[in-house]
Amino acid sequence: MALTKRHRPTDLVGTIGGFPFFKGVRKSDVEALAALALCHDYPKNNILSYRGDPAGSIFLVLAGRMKVILTNDEGREVILSILAPGGLFGITAAFDDGVQPAQAVTLERSKIARFNAGSFVRWTEASAGARGALVRELTRQVRELTHKIGEHALMSTRDRLLSTLLEIADEEGEPEPGGTQVAFKRPTHRELANRIGTSREVVSRLLAELRDTDAFEADEGRVIRVPMSALVLRDEGSGA
Repeated sequence: MALTKRHRPTDLVGTIGGFPFFKGVRKSDVEALAALALCHDYPKNNILSYRGDPAGSIFLVLAGRMKVILTNDEGREVILSILAPGGLFGITAAFDDGVQPAQAVTLERSKIARFNAGSFVRWTEASAGARGALVRELTRQVRELTHKIGEHALMSTRDRLLSTLLEIADEEGEPEPGGTQVAFKRPTHRELANRIGTSREVVSRLLAELRDTDAFEADEGRVIRVPMSALVLRDEGSGA
């Protein structure tokens, strides 16, 4: 595991406490967890944990992004989720004392807080707020994976790509002047292919086809603009 620097942020308690997972957790309990953290800066494409590793650590993204993936012997990769700041990896293995079900890799230079799995479990057992947060997080993960399974089983590749672009726009997009569009930086063709379970060539072709529709606007670079109305429809369809 190639880490570059160990560094504890000056306001680690404030950083952790500001993440959605810790909503409802008492500040004293957040302080107790922060005291257990080992914080490091990791380079892009650093493997934090392999599938099948023992449940030794739980990782919390403080800055940057992490991807949770499955791979096969031929090197093909499928992305199960992208973890932005506040995202946690390793909970499942820690609480069933099993092995890690997937692999965790940094998508860009990232700051990660690492916790001993046993210490994290004991922390949740000692805090009612933490137990509630854990239930909400596991429920969210089940909902997300159920949605992904449904997409792969029931949607065409084109619709999966469009759904993924709308998801990214919803999570990372910035409103444009006038409030009618949201703009975001598109992931690489390879990353999109891994997220929807297809090839880079197919993604390139489908993006070119979608540019000729009213689904979104794309410039010569990687900036994509999505109508705000499309995000409203997406939220209504998901029951948000």
